[in-house]
Amino acid sequence: MPAKLIGGVLIFILAAGAVLPVLAGDHDVRQAFKQLQGAIKARDPDKIWALIDDDTQSDANRAAKAVQAAFSKADDKGKAEFAKKYGLSAKELADMTGKLFIKSNRFHGKYYEIPGSKLDSVKVKGDTARLTYIEEDGDKEKLTLVKQKGEWRFIVPMPKAVD
Repeated sequence: MPAKLIGGVLIFILAAGAVLPVLAGDHDVRQAFKQLQGAIKARDPDKIWALIDDDTQSDANRAAKAVQAAFSKADDKGKAEFAKKYGLSAKELADMTGKLFIKSNRFHGKYYEIPGSKLDSVKVKGDTARLTYIEEDGDKEKLTLVKQKGEWRFIVPMPKAVD
């Protein structure tokens, strides 16, 4: 009888060992989502920047260049409208960077519901993860993450830069 018990415990330990790496990745993704929620709630572009992947950063830089170019062509009234629409100063719009685009109302208008959302599920497969979250209004949304430099980073589609 003790041999069966030892065999059962050994099988349980081996099975648990096979599951633990997946759970560890799952935990890291959940922690990254909490960090993203806090960074968006605080409207902290530096923290958000650190949580997004290289391609998303490049997309934000491209969006910033488009805003900067459109702003530079606007007359004084148009520049005032830009400042109001983007929630940035004229100087920030003239010196627009990817981080400043992430600070803008344009970015936060798309992702403002993330801070109050509830994480629904996480699926990790190698260096990619997919999480599903439920917004406060009940909408179910998804985000993809990739592992870069040993950290989980979000792939965040940028909103349209300029109308």
